[in-house]
Amino acid sequence: MTTMIQTSPRLDPHLVYGVDAIVSAAMGIALLVLAEPLTQMAGWSLPSGFLWTIGLLLLPWAAFNAWIARTGHPAQGVVRGNIMGDIAWVGGSIALILLHAPSLSPLGLVLLAGQGIAVAGVLALKLAGARALA
Repeated sequence: MTTMIQTSPRLDPHLVYGVDAIVSAAMGIALLVLAEPLTQMAGWSLPSGFLWTIGLLLLPWAAFNAWIARTGHPAQGVVRGNIMGDIAWVGGSIALILLHAPSLSPLGLVLLAGQGIAVAGVLALKLAGARALA
């Protein structure tokens, strides 16, 4: 008798990095273009230059993710470094919420928490696929 074991399909980790690259580039461009109005809508006390700088930093981050997405088997240190970047982003998002919650508008709080949760989700997918990249 043959027993069939059904496994759930695995998400290709290269796809996760590719999607992260696209979203990071789009978010970076949006922050560069819309830093001032987003700062006002968020209602926080940080200057709009903060969001503009984050937007600028997201562009090489997007390129880093794109490079990993297109590399068959990137070095473990590269994958770990990328994962550490996502961990730092989530930690920074939490710190910004804690430090600026009193001045954030409801929309600002939702946007800040939402992007932090989204990055945490991407981080979870990267962690799940890290072994497959090695």
